Amino acid sequence: MTKKKLYLKLAVCITFILGGAVNQGFSWFFLAIPFAIAFLFLLKHFSLKLKIALPIFVAVLVYPLTWQHEKNKIIYPYLGDQFTASCGWQAVQYSRDFTGYSYETLVPKGGKIYDYYVISKRPVPCGSDWTLTRVFVKHPDLSTLYYPVFSIGGSEMAMSGYELNEAFASKKLKHDQIDTSYELQSEWTKSLSNLMMWPVAPIMILNQLRAFFHFLNN
Repeated sequence: MTKKKLYLKLAVCITFILGGAVNQGFSWFFLAIPFAIAFLFLLKHFSLKLKIALPIFVAVLVYPLTWQHEKNKIIYPYLGDQFTASCGWQAVQYSRDFTGYSYETLVPKGGKIYDYYVISKRPVPCGSDWTLTRVFVKHPDLSTLYYPVFSIGGSEMAMSGYELNEAFASKKLKHDQIDTSYELQSEWTKSLSNLMMWPVAPIMILNQLRAFFHFLNN
């Protein structure tokens, strides 16, 4: 194996390992494991010094990316930012069986409340500071849905990405730089995360080609 090919393969493995480290999809790091194994296999072609140095180098790159995803500003650069909310919001405490989390859920004025699951509810004081403190994800139908958590008046309250998108669209919640929940994650870590879709890449390419030829035939 030539040095050029060796270093290229090594770079590919490291890139996919980093993709697994920041992956917010349902597979987390799992689909990066083959590349981690390949990386270790490639080390046999290097000197003893590089066999030690390269894993340390990768570990240094990976560690800050894997550290507490929910509070990681590398992945979610808007953590700590202030959001501007309109008046009339409510903090609804649903049963955990319904939401899957223990935070109060933020509901805008006129928003739907599922009374059957309500434990308690209270108004969010108008003019309160909304500080983004963390972002967690869920995976309905294997997709990725972001859940922002805000600190408001000393309490942490959450909403789903769908609700955040609606709040942005209706101007009930504003931020200077983002307009959708998908923008909560930094673009470059999102691009790396997308590498974890590699098992379905052939199917996606095939579907795109079918759509392209269908377009040409119409």
